[in-house]
Amino acid sequence: MSAREERRAGPWALISPAAAPGEAKPGREPKGDNILEGLRRFIDGRRIEAALPPGLRRKGVVLEGLQPIGGLTNRNYKVFVGGEALVLRLPGRGTGRFIDRSTERANHEAAARAGFTPQSIFFDGRTGVKVTRYLHQSRALDPASSRDPGTSSSVARLLSSFHKSGLRFVNDFNVFRLIRTYERVARGRFARFYEGYAGIRDRVLSLERPLSVLAPERVACHNDLVPENILVTQEGLTLIDWEYSGMNDPAWDLASFTLESGYGEEDENRFLAAYYGGPVPERLRIRVETYRLLQDFLWSLWSILQETASKDSRKARSYREYGQDRYARAMTRLKPVESRFGISRHTEDRRE
Repeated sequence: MSAREERRAGPWALISPAAAPGEAKPGREPKGDNILEGLRRFIDGRRIEAALPPGLRRKGVVLEGLQPIGGLTNRNYKVFVGGEALVLRLPGRGTGRFIDRSTERANHEAAARAGFTPQSIFFDGRTGVKVTRYLHQSRALDPASSRDPGTSSSVARLLSSFHKSGLRFVNDFNVFRLIRTYERVARGRFARFYEGYAGIRDRVLSLERPLSVLAPERVACHNDLVPENILVTQEGLTLIDWEYSGMNDPAWDLASFTLESGYGEEDENRFLAAYYGGPVPERLRIRVETYRLLQDFLWSLWSILQETASKDSRKARSYREYGQDRYARAMTRLKPVESRFGISRHTEDRRE
């Protein structure tokens, strides 16, 4: 699966990996490969069984089967224990450097109490191991389905209700602080940054002060609204995956959803009007435009972290390519956003 697909895939997006070039096809594996595959599954099963909550193990509930499902920085499994299907989330390698699991747990529980996400059965705020019930007859949105006018309006109403709920999260989400954190971790791993990174980074960070003038009061935000983090259930739409949640400008969520859904101008106008309930203020449009730039830049740094953490050279190359694409797109967005804030070309030339 490519880095682009991983960035989008959520725990309810089932993976059916095809054999890669050069790999044995199903039914034709050499005997040695069969043995190694069986051993790998046995080890995975033992590891996952050991990760089951102690309360379940004390009751004598054992792992009856498992199925890998989607995930970005984490490993997610559909597991069968005690005759029930559950979703087990095992945090990805090194994610503790930039994700606070105790904060995630507190925010997830607050969102669940308010009815915006399913309750978890178990959540270890230290390790990040989480177990939730598998939602049968549910599906995750994807970019194509999210562009359906009816679905778009439903998501807009959900986010409007969420942002106006008065819900309080325990932390602030600050993209500029997160950029600096990602950069610090990447430097600690001796990562390769993109061409011209230092100059672009300075210009991106210089947007912090003018953006703060436009920002409204912070509200509870999801902050990672790829469409796959929205489930269609029998009861309606619900949000999942609260790793990046925190108090933020609500325009960040609007920018995230429209960007990751591939919205065009008409799609975006319809979505923002449904969210706002009338004519869309220009200040909101400027913030959404700016946050799209910042998200492309942030996820290009996320890709560097994934590249340096990957032990698979093919996956590492995929992360590099994905990051390059988002970095390049951030650069194309930079000049228009600077012009929105009156940052002149003369100032830009002087920096370069």
